[in-house]
Amino acid sequence: MFSRKKWTRREQAQLLIELGESLKYGYPLNVALTLLANRRRTALRVAIQQISERLKAGNTLHETLSDYKYPKEVTSSIYFAEASGHLSEALIENGQMILRKERYVQTLRRLIRYPLFLLWILAIVLFVVGHFLLPNFIQLYHSLSLELPAITRMMLYLAEHMVLVLLVIAGFILLVAMGTIIFQHQELLNRIRLAARIPLLASFIKLHYTHQFAFQVGGLLRSGLTIKQSVEILSEQGTSPFLKLESKRLSEKLIQGVPLNSAIEDTVYYLPELLMIIEQGGLQSSLGNALDRFSDQLMTRMERQTKWLLSLCQPILLILIGGFVLLLFLSILLPVFHMINGL
Repeated sequence: MFSRKKWTRREQAQLLIELGESLKYGYPLNVALTLLANRRRTALRVAIQQISERLKAGNTLHETLSDYKYPKEVTSSIYFAEASGHLSEALIENGQMILRKERYVQTLRRLIRYPLFLLWILAIVLFVVGHFLLPNFIQLYHSLSLELPAITRMMLYLAEHMVLVLLVIAGFILLVAMGTIIFQHQELLNRIRLAARIPLLASFIKLHYTHQFAFQVGGLLRSGLTIKQSVEILSEQGTSPFLKLESKRLSEKLIQGVPLNSAIEDTVYYLPELLMIIEQGGLQSSLGNALDRFSDQLMTRMERQTKWLLSLCQPILLILIGGFVLLLFLSILLPVFHMINGL
């Protein structure tokens, strides 16, 4: 079978979008796939032809896409769209959602990659200075009976005890890992509630889980299901452990006669806007469309917030590392100035 490694997320998304647009213009599914296959590179053309053959053999589209490593939330949405007759809209929306998530992931990778690269360069500079330059200054100072400057002594201590510094860092990482393991043993919703109360994480946690809920429930409502049916389906076939547990919790509330807006009113891992969207959408009988638009807005906000974090972290990191490099050079230059003054 076609290897997922040869098929990027962007290519997956583009296929869904173009397939949805072709269906909207009236092309049958197999004809649309044939036309799209002719515009792809060889590896993708073969994969699309295989998808077309499986559809002709009686397989459903969501089953076939699932075998080609499409995200479960996408295949689940397509499953309900096939049943309700809204396939073209679902394909386009899910393709756009994959593209937005891919941009979001790429931004996060840049956020992580850049600091790691700078720290690696800093470690190399510290090693070179500590093991090749400073020892020569020490010998020279001892021969002249001069005292080393405080900055030079500090840098020399760090260089000589690099193993100890690394052990301290490793110990800290180990403690964090142990705490994470203990944290993972708690019930999922309790973990999410706790994380949603941590100031630095709260906004990201609320954005992420509100988007999950709005996107999935909105898609089901737009397929013609009721709120109760949507929640019951997600409790059994949720695309993530969170959605399954949350849907079970909400389903129990709905069975007791509690309205959806009251069931999520005091939930700490949702944004307050979700309650307003549910109340207004319910009054206008367009909750599915309202949640769908809201999920798009949330993805845009997540991208914007990630870019803001990137723009904040990089200058701070540059200042910290630049300051440390300046201290390194001072530790080298100050002894030279002291020797010149002593002559």
